[in-house]
Amino acid sequence: MENSRLADIWGDTVDLRHLAYGMILGIIIALASYLGGVAYLKANYPKLPANLITGYSLLVGIVGCLVSAFIAAKVFPPKRELKEAELSAEDRLLVIEELKLDQDAERRELETLPPEIVAEMQQLKLYDLFAGQADAKGKR
Repeated sequence: MENSRLADIWGDTVDLRHLAYGMILGIIIALASYLGGVAYLKANYPKLPANLITGYSLLVGIVGCLVSAFIAAKVFPPKRELKEAELSAEDRLLVIEELKLDQDAERRELETLPPEIVAEMQQLKLYDLFAGQADAKGKR
C-alpha cells in the first residue's frame, strides 16, 4: 500500500480510498434507511402527521448511519502501525525533564498510591523513575 494514499484524520491513520468507500457506504445506507422509514410510516400509519413521519424517518436514518459506521469499521480497519521499543533510562529521564515534573512532589504522591498500582508501575519500570531513584548520571 502506498503511503501517499494515507492520511491522518482525528489522530488515526486511514487509507483515503477506504475512507471514500466508507463515506459512500454511509450515504447509501443512511439515505436508504431514511427513505425506507418514510415509505414504511406512510404505508402503515397514513393518519400520522407529515412532520412526525419526517422526524421518525430521520431517527431511522441515524440508525442507518450507525450501522454503516459499524460496517465500515469492520471492512476498513485503521492503518496504524504500532511500534513498541524499550526505552532507556536516559529516554525516561528526558521525558521527566520535558514534562518539568517536581521529583519531590512525585515521591510524595507515590506514597499515597495503592499497592497494586505501585506493583504495576514497578512492572513497567516507571516507579523508580518517578520515585527519583536515579538521576541522569544513574545516581540516587
